[in-house]
Amino acid sequence: MLKSLEIQNYALLDHVSVEFGNGLIILTGETGAGKSIFIDALGTILGEKVNSSVIRQGAPKAIVEAVFSTEESHEVQQILKSREIWDDSGDVILRREVLPSGRTRCFANDTPINQRVLIELGDLLVDLHGQHQHQSLLKVNEHIRLLDQFGGFGAAVSEISELYQKLREIQKAMETLRSNEARFAERREILKFQLREIMDVTPEPGEEESLLKEEKVLQNSEKLFQTASKIYQELYEDEGSAYERLSGAVEALTEVRQIDERLSPMTADCKSAAIAVEETAKFLQEYISAFEFNPERLEEIRQRLSEFSHLKKKYGATMAAVLEHQQKIEDELAGIGNVASDMESLRVKFDDQQNVFSEKCQLLSLQRQNAALRLQTFLEASLAELGMSEAVFNIHIKQQSSPEGVALIAGDRIKANRNGIDQVEFLLSANPGSSPRPLVDVASGGEISRVMLALKLAQADADRLPVMIFDEIDTGVSGRIAQAVGRNMRRLSKQHQILCITHLPQIASMGHNHLLVEKFVDNGSTRTVVRRLSNDERIQAVATLLGGDVISPALLDSARELIEEAKNRHDIC
Repeated sequence: MLKSLEIQNYALLDHVSVEFGNGLIILTGETGAGKSIFIDALGTILGEKVNSSVIRQGAPKAIVEAVFSTEESHEVQQILKSREIWDDSGDVILRREVLPSGRTRCFANDTPINQRVLIELGDLLVDLHGQHQHQSLLKVNEHIRLLDQFGGFGAAVSEISELYQKLREIQKAMETLRSNEARFAERREILKFQLREIMDVTPEPGEEESLLKEEKVLQNSEKLFQTASKIYQELYEDEGSAYERLSGAVEALTEVRQIDERLSPMTADCKSAAIAVEETAKFLQEYISAFEFNPERLEEIRQRLSEFSHLKKKYGATMAAVLEHQQKIEDELAGIGNVASDMESLRVKFDDQQNVFSEKCQLLSLQRQNAALRLQTFLEASLAELGMSEAVFNIHIKQQSSPEGVALIAGDRIKANRNGIDQVEFLLSANPGSSPRPLVDVASGGEISRVMLALKLAQADADRLPVMIFDEIDTGVSGRIAQAVGRNMRRLSKQHQILCITHLPQIASMGHNHLLVEKFVDNGSTRTVVRRLSNDERIQAVATLLGGDVISPALLDSARELIEEAKNRHDIC
């Protein structure tokens, strides 16, 4: 429920503060007084687009603030609690400031929020039905939403929407795989070529380092043999070799150490040196005897190293990098090899989701057909009360076959979207003898207004929005029909708080409360005020709507009678 609205420096509204009550609230005023500006300001707090032109001349900014009770909207409470801006009072204070730059600042309970959140809250609090919004009935794609709202199919439509989204995501993934198939095939051939080139060489980890060492030895084999032979001779074979001299030194020291014991350690050192020389000579003898001059092996090594060099130029600076590249190729090929498996997995998943989606769509379609029959009956009865006694209202529901349809019904592919498989259109015959036709072809402005009101009455129990605003929805009606419109609005106000802008006394008299919009010129400045009328002032306002500027006692009596009839005859106070 909208409890209060405060507007500062918004166009002609310099400072307006209004307290609202329950039931049907009437808003009247002369043409140009600012009624629509008042509604526009309320739309601003609901997140509608606004620019700096609304700021009153000379003012630093425009401010609109509204207080709503959230007792009837658990969804609003959840949004506020999730953002930690919940107030235990149960109210939410929405404020929006329009700055000269064109930017706006939005607040909920004095906590900054973005415009998206403001719109989300506004959509859950108020149904703002402007002067031209009843024209939405002429848009066929709106009809399915109105039928679902009447039937209370919100949860079913949400479930179908989620399933449809999943199906589209699977389809997109499959299309991506298919579109990449040629690219994958080309990539596969490139990778296979690279892998084949590396595998033909079959390098082993550490092989290059080992071959380089072997190559170095073979390249210097003659020098190595000659040097080893020369050292062996000098150490062991030649006359006066190092081993022979050390052996002689050991014998001499062995004799004299008995004379001077200090020479004993020297004797041991010479023995160790002689043993070391002997061991070295033995190693060199084996090294020389095993030495092999092998130019063929050297050529093999050089050929192998040349192959390694070729791979390094193409696939890495080192053989370790080449082997790492080989592993990456194998991993990528394995991944590409899984494309067929991935595609099959997606097909199975799609089929499963499609079966569930199709079943849900078929069930919802049957429910819509039943709801359509009930809604047709209700609307024809309501339209009869609103002066269209001969009207015939049909709701046409159909499905369309399509090769690309994602729903499968009785073996036939049916075109579908987030709303399911149904295409819904409202048809009307306003006059006897003519067949029902699309609303856009047959309905006048007044008839469309009455159809919209009848729909609102039909949705009264299902509609969760606590506040409804009708900005001159009575366009094109008058007299007895206007009274019926007002009576039905009053009926609707049992379930909702209704704010209605009207020029018709028959509707104005039905209100529980009455607000008057007036425009004044003060010291060259124009301003609009909104005030709540007392009972006597309300009679005066309805009389003005009946007769204009000159209010006679008879007009006052008529106005009083209309108001009393709304209270007593309709018994809705």
